[in-house]
Parts: sequence; C-alpha cells; structure tokens
Amino acid sequence: MSVKFNQIAPNEVRFDYKGIKFLLVERDRGVYGIGRAVQLYQMNGLEKAHIKEIGWTKSDNHSCSGMEDACITRLTTFDACKDAAVKYIDSLL
Repeated sequence: MSVKFNQIAPNEVRFDYKGIKFLLVERDRGVYGIGRAVQLYQMNGLEKAHIKEIGWTKSDNHSCSGMEDACITRLTTFDACKDAAVKYIDSLL
C-alpha cells in the first residue's frame, strides 16, 4: 500500500493509512531541549494522541536521552522516520 505524505509545515507531515489519519512532528527533545526527535500522533478531528517516538534527528549531546525507546535507536533522518512510522503502525494493526 502506497502512502502519500502531505507536508503541512517544515517539521510536520500528515498522512492517511488504513483509513486512519496520522501526523509526524519533529520536536525539540532531550536535555535542555537541544535534541530533535520525530513523534507519531493519531489524529481525531483537531485532537491528536501521541503514539510513539519514531527516531532522533539531532543529538542532545547526552546519549539522546530516551533514544532506546524509539523505533529507530540511532540518529536518523526525517524521511527514514516516515517509513519506520508506517512499519510501526503495521505492527499495531
């Protein structure tokens, strides 16, 4: 199944998968918020529910606190997080 990702902001993409709307957002994370990590949310109208941290795109210079709980456990790119998010959703459904 092909997924179409719609860029809605420099750090956000929206996509529909298996009839459900999702949002990927790259946000400040880690020690003092100097790291960057991509978060997966499920959209329900205007409300969003956090599902999973997908991967880190920038280190917080402190072993990327929390990286071991992400889907991708090493530094990665936003584009790689798109594929990982779809695989994670597949594992849940």
